[in-house]
Parts: sequence; structure tokens; C-alpha cells
Amino acid sequence: MQPCKHTKLMNYIIGMCKKNADWITVLSDWGYEVQIIEKEMHTSSGDSVKPDVVTASNMLLHALVFEMKGGISIQEDQMKRYSSLLPSDLRWVTVFDRANLQMDVCICDFLENHSYIKTVNHFFPMLTFSSDFLVKEGNFRNDKLNEVFKDPISLKGKLQPLSYYPFSDEDDQSYIAMHVIRTILSIALKNSKIGHDLTIEDLKNNIITFDDVVASKFNYVWKVLSWEHKRVLKSKIIEVTKIILAEEKIKENLGIIQEKKGYKITNTLGQFQKEAIRFIEELESQKGQKRLPEFPSSL
Repeated sequence: MQPCKHTKLMNYIIGMCKKNADWITVLSDWGYEVQIIEKEMHTSSGDSVKPDVVTASNMLLHALVFEMKGGISIQEDQMKRYSSLLPSDLRWVTVFDRANLQMDVCICDFLENHSYIKTVNHFFPMLTFSSDFLVKEGNFRNDKLNEVFKDPISLKGKLQPLSYYPFSDEDDQSYIAMHVIRTILSIALKNSKIGHDLTIEDLKNNIITFDDVVASKFNYVWKVLSWEHKRVLKSKIIEVTKIILAEEKIKENLGIIQEKKGYKITNTLGQFQKEAIRFIEELESQKGQKRLPEFPSSL
């Protein structure tokens, strides 16, 4: 099972800012670091925008404000609002010389939708991903960056990163469910006594909070997630697990109770681990993504 295209683009760009031998590091090589994810910003002209990812480089004194377009949803009004964004509006960006900071808004898309996206985007440079190449269209304000992306960058032999930003609120419910149950299991195992299985009573007295799940799952980017996006992700996992556990068979087999602040496990840890793994494997085996609660009733 794969994440939605928006989530893929988020990971691709975040991965480009990391020293990852399995992925392209063209942004990391020039000092770009992720500064904030999904933060609403008010421009000097009074408009409001919410970039998906904002990165900045001390080396180049340049910020990249990314808007991901995994599908064909793009509005000219949004592009116009971005056109009023100034470097001084990037209040959360940390560089050594803010007075000389340059900035570009960059639209990221996939080749299959590019011809449509560019008919609406008349304003900003674009980075377009295909299965084999990353291609730039338009020009950045920074000459070094234009040189970096002058020729198509090969993606052949590269492994797409998907763990930096595991899911978004745009992902399918079953995909999010897989991640949430896996994370609950991971936290429960970490909390267990080394070499000993926790008793049912121990597990019932311990709550794995919603905040624990989000923080654990998004640990790579936790410090740069905006507080409002943390809240959105938390609301999403609450919604998804509420749907999962509305299915009595799933609830009984997994042995999870969803409470106000989080989850309690009512099975032994061994039983929960067995059923959680079976549930995750069932989800992973799906060729097409289905919406809960249709699935999986066979557990």
C-alpha cells in the first residue's frame, strides 16, 4: 500500500534536505534545512497562505517555500496570494542574516499532472518528479540553485523516502490505520519490561496517548511540525481509530479501547502483537486502497 501523492512529494522534498545516501541530496548539499511544515502565514499585504514545507539555507541566504501539488487541485487565487509573500513574512526561518535573505515559492508536482498545473501557475518555478528524473521549470532568484537544477536530475536507482512524513490528513483511512496500529504496538513493546511480558492488568493501567502516537510516528520532523498541523494529525488518528474500533470483530481481536486521551490494550502484549501484525499485514496486502470500516472484517 502506498501513500497519496501529496505525502510522497512531502517526503521527496524533506528527503532532499537530508544526508540520505539512497535519495538525491541537492538541497542538503547547499545547506537547506526544513524550517517549518504546514504553518499558516500572513503576508505583508494581508493575505494568508499555508506552505507545505519551508526550507532555508544559511550558505546561500535563500529560502524555498514549497507548495505540493500531488493531484490537479490548484487555484489561481492561491498562486496570487503566494505572490505577495515576502522574505520578511518568514518569521519562523532562522538564518544568520535575515536582512539579506532571498526567497522563492516553488510548486512541486508529478509529470502526469504537470501540463495542467503549469497552466494555472504563471508565477513560480516548478520541480516536477517523474519515475526517472527531477526537472526544473522556470528560474529561482538564486543563481547557484538555478545551476544545481539546470539539467534533469536522475532518480534511477534511488529509493523514494517515505518515512520522514509518514502520512497526511489526505491519505486513505486504511493507510493511516496501518501506521497507527503499528505505532501503538511499537510504543507498547518499548514500554514493556525487558524480557518480560506485561500482564493484562499492567496494560489496562497504561494509556498510550494520541500525542504519544503522533510524536512517535513523526519523530523525524516533530520539531518543525507547526502546532496546528500536529493538531490536525492528532484529530485524524482519533477519527480513523474510532472507525476501526467501531467494528466489534476488529476491536475484540486487537483488544484496544479508545478513551478520551488515548488507547488502552486489553489483551496480553503477546496477543496484541500477534493480532496487530495480522491486521497490518492484511492492510498492506491490499492492492487498492479501501476506506474503513468495510475492511478488514475477516480478522
